[in-house]
Order: sequence, then structure tokens, then C-alpha cells
Amino acid sequence: MSRRSAGAAARTRVLDAADALLVRHGFRRMTVDDIAAAAGIGKGSVYLHFRSKEDVALSCLDRMADGVGAKLEALAAGAGPAPERLAAMLRQRVLDRLDYARSHAHSLDALLAAVRPAMLARRARHFEREARVLERVIEDGRRQGSLRAAAPRAAARALVTATNALLPYSLSVRELGRRAEIAARTDAVVGLLLAGLVSTRPAPRGATTRSRSVR
Repeated sequence: MSRRSAGAAARTRVLDAADALLVRHGFRRMTVDDIAAAAGIGKGSVYLHFRSKEDVALSCLDRMADGVGAKLEALAAGAGPAPERLAAMLRQRVLDRLDYARSHAHSLDALLAAVRPAMLARRARHFEREARVLERVIEDGRRQGSLRAAAPRAAARALVTATNALLPYSLSVRELGRRAEIAARTDAVVGLLLAGLVSTRPAPRGATTRSRSVR
């Protein structure tokens, strides 16, 4: 195994261990010693990859967001009509985050309080990345004639902003426990948002279901 591969594997073990400890003990009780022990490595090895316990926790959130981004990319590259892909993508970005928060519910408040400033900056980058993927699908829908949006980038950012109201940090603890209800609310909001984008014009002659530009 190369040094880079070994480093990536050690980093993954640390994040896996930290995620499990966040679920089991919460952010306040979790220590770097605990993380090292759970990962089966020395404490110094944790510091080779992360600056602090807070950095480990933020990296867990980053990894979750990276997973969401990868799923959105896969949905964007799918063969379905653009409106259907958009709906699936918006639902995915909400429910994946909800499921992660539900598994970390008892530690979430302490975690967010400890890393809030850094988390807000990272979250903005995550959201911008997701908006760019949505934008590509909106542009694809415009070419197909299935979507109308004079400014795809602005429309994509508006979709992100609107569905952010359903993300975990906007929900109460009680709401976090009601996945089916949040899923239904998400579907309702997504339906209303897409109603304003779906075109009633016939598709242009020769338009395909999926544009090659959506990768």
C-alpha cells in the first residue's frame, strides 16, 4: 500500500470511529484519545490528519455532504426527464441529511454549538456545489423544452435555499423524529417549486431525454 493510500485509509478509520462515538457518546464526551482507541491507531496518528476534535467532527460532516453530492451527481446523470431528476435530487439532499442527523440526534446541538462558525463556511461551499449540479439539470431541461428558467444558476440557488428550510438545523428535535412527515413535506415543497419551472411547451424537435452535457 502506498503512503497516500495508507494515509487515506487511516483518515477513513478515524472518521468511522468518530461517527460511531458521536452516535454513542455525543460530541462533548468524545475525546481524541477515544477516537484513536476506536480507530486502532495512536493519538499522534490522529493529529497527523486532523488538528483537533472539532476538526474531526467537521470532517465527518464534510464526508456526509460529499456523499450527498455524489448521489446528486449520479441522479443528474440519469436517463429520466429533467423535472423528475430535479425532484429526486432535491428530495435526496434533504432526506440524506435528515437521516444523518437522526442518528446523531443527541449530540447534534453540542456539535453545532462547538463548530458553528467553521461549519457555516463549509456548508456554504457544500450548498454551492449542489446548486451547480442542479443548474446543469435545469439547463438540460431548457434544451429539452421540459423546463423554463431564464437564469438557471439563480433558479438552482433558489431551489437550494427553499429546500434548506427542511434541513435538520431548521427542525425541532420532535420533527427530527418524524421522518415520514418530513419526507411528505419535502415532496410537497419540491412539487410547488418545480411547478414554477416545468414548461408546457412541446419539446424541441430532435431533443433527447438526456443531454450529453449533464455528466
